[in-house]
Amino acid sequence: MLDAKPLDALEAIVRAGSFELAAQWLCITPSAVSQRIRQLEEHLGQTVLVRSQPVRPTPAGKRLLRHVRQLQLLEAELRHDLAGDVPDAFTTLAVAVNADSLETWFPEAIADCVAQENLLLQLIVDDQDYTHALLKNGDVIGCVTTQAQALTGCQSVCLGRMPYVCVATPAFARRYFADGVSAEALRAAPAILFNLKDSLHLNFMADYGLALNDFPYFTVPAVHALLNVVLAGLGYGLTPRLQVADLLASGRLVDVLAGAPGPALTLYWHSWALQSPKLARFGAAVQAGAAQAMPPAL
Repeated sequence: MLDAKPLDALEAIVRAGSFELAAQWLCITPSAVSQRIRQLEEHLGQTVLVRSQPVRPTPAGKRLLRHVRQLQLLEAELRHDLAGDVPDAFTTLAVAVNADSLETWFPEAIADCVAQENLLLQLIVDDQDYTHALLKNGDVIGCVTTQAQALTGCQSVCLGRMPYVCVATPAFARRYFADGVSAEALRAAPAILFNLKDSLHLNFMADYGLALNDFPYFTVPAVHALLNVVLAGLGYGLTPRLQVADLLASGRLVDVLAGAPGPALTLYWHSWALQSPKLARFGAAVQAGAAQAMPPAL
């Protein structure tokens, strides 16, 4: 059985980024922290940390880190239960979510659960194709992702299908897409990308035979700001239908694909297979909220 103190030291070092700051958090000396990690590595027969700036876990360290954080969550819930559900006793959950979900359905989906369970969320926002890696590394306890396959020790549940609309102002659409959307039109029209990892938009362009350097683009790494740039008439963008339904109905924006199906993302909720009761209830809230907001996957 692994000793808890070296595991706690590992988690503190990764969270702090250094042995010195971890020692302050643990109220021990840096040499004691180093000794605990050395004992852990000797016991396992492999290194668990890369001594860089900041310190980062090795693949073995990442697997241990996920285990440590699972135990910490279970122990925190046990302490709360033994304390008789103290009203101000919070449980912290680190969760990764894509920006479009956070801007649309996710907050409402989790609101009641967060309030009832006294949760504090540490939300990490990344592209839906990359949130999966944060769970793998032990940085979060759950994630919204486009990856269907569950990691070892985790479980995956399909949340539904998030449809997107290719939108622009009426004036912009008349200027660049008067004859419809084509490769030629897309080569000329400025696009609004979230960032250079915006796989949804890049895959959309690839369907027309275009790569990143084949068309003009802005990068606007904030969902609401991206929509504001589109509304200002500076370019066209792919946005969740949930976000722009009212703007389309009012005529402030138009669907440049003229009602033809746009791209869509099938989203999944991944979380640890070893679940605390609160994590299980949080995951159920995510699933229920997604089912209300999005159509089922095809």
